[in-house]
Amino acid sequence: MINLWCNKNLVDSQLFLWKLLSENSDKIEYYTDPYDNNVEIVLLNTCWFISSWREEMFKNIKTLLSKNKKICLIWCGVQYFEKVLKNVQNISLDTNINKELNMWDDILSNKNIWYLSRNDLTLANIKSLFSRSKNFDDFCRYSAPRLLTNYENHYEYLKIAEWCNNSCAFCIIPKIRWKLVSLPIKSVLYEAESLLKQWIKELIILAQDTMRYWTDFSSKSQLLPLLHELDKLPYDFKYRVLYLYPDILTLKQLQDFSSLKKFIPYFDIPFQHISPKLLKSMWRFYDDKTIHLLLRSIRKLFKKSFIRTNIIIWFPWETEEDMELLQDFLSKDYFDNIALFEYHDEPLALSSTFKDKVPYDVVNKRFNIIKKQVNTLLSKHNKNRKNQKDIWYVESIKQNKNWILISIRPEINCPEIDPVDKVKLENIIQVFDADEIMIWSKVEYII
Repeated sequence: MINLWCNKNLVDSQLFLWKLLSENSDKIEYYTDPYDNNVEIVLLNTCWFISSWREEMFKNIKTLLSKNKKICLIWCGVQYFEKVLKNVQNISLDTNINKELNMWDDILSNKNIWYLSRNDLTLANIKSLFSRSKNFDDFCRYSAPRLLTNYENHYEYLKIAEWCNNSCAFCIIPKIRWKLVSLPIKSVLYEAESLLKQWIKELIILAQDTMRYWTDFSSKSQLLPLLHELDKLPYDFKYRVLYLYPDILTLKQLQDFSSLKKFIPYFDIPFQHISPKLLKSMWRFYDDKTIHLLLRSIRKLFKKSFIRTNIIIWFPWETEEDMELLQDFLSKDYFDNIALFEYHDEPLALSSTFKDKVPYDVVNKRFNIIKKQVNTLLSKHNKNRKNQKDIWYVESIKQNKNWILISIRPEINCPEIDPVDKVKLENIIQVFDADEIMIWSKVEYII
């Protein structure tokens, strides 16, 4: 299986793989390398969120076909093309959209490609892998074992809700998926305990908007009550929370976060911009003052914290003044990691109807200016860490005749998102609970 981008989708794929393999153990062998010569069919977990990610889906399909692999496409990409683009009237079919639809038609004409939509999650059998879905509705989660694809590094994702109630102008998740459906606290705790019993040491809590957990049933978020229950589980583990939307995140809740014992003070907050005008046009319900207050409060409450955000460049109506506001904001050096996204004019998104979009000849210039600034800031952070000591777990070991290089992810950094430390063997001070260094050895090291 190849997972493209989305770890929320990955949880569903793990459910699917477990059912598929456990019920067909005498007929299927699972390989971790999709390009192994013995692999006949590859599950490609697709993402549709922005055009560049759909482009990556098509590139993977082309590469797999060139290696004579059969492909079963799963989840969101299938929904996007079959449920939305082919069935929505009055959509503006620009050159890129038409190109994507033509590429999808090529997929449909290829006899070595099949697909399942999210509604087919429970249809994990050999027959379904070689069929094409006819039902493109969504599904609700069910409790079942998962194939833990991150088991070697002892972390896994814990999804607490499906879908989203937000109406961000640049996003169509509520149009392709359903409205928010939170999983009961008992179900979440049951799955968490199941993972911890299998020696998982770090849980990464996921939802499209984790701050809105349980607001489909209540006027108040129940994320903190859930985390307090997680904190009580009698296992040696830690957890972090991703995608904390800032509009309902309060200072009182931040104080509550600081009281949690097993919580990793990692704050992934997708602010998207700092310009009040652009935030309003994005339909993000907070302003620049709220952003500064939240960020200063995090640094004050937590002695050691990690803050990550997403920034969208050249959203419609973005002016030079907006860019200057963004540059000034970034210069405050609040962030430990920043993901930059070029605005994508997605069909069905409200922002695609906005007039006076930024001319494309201005786009690269603005993006490169911000990218250079971000790279400079993050490089400064790395230099400041040099020669410091840290303790955490080994992720990989590479060696040749002359050297051994050990990759260690600092505890506060998130897997698959944030950088790892690459350390020479002589920079390892000690190894805990083992005689030799292996993957997932806990080590103390000099950066």
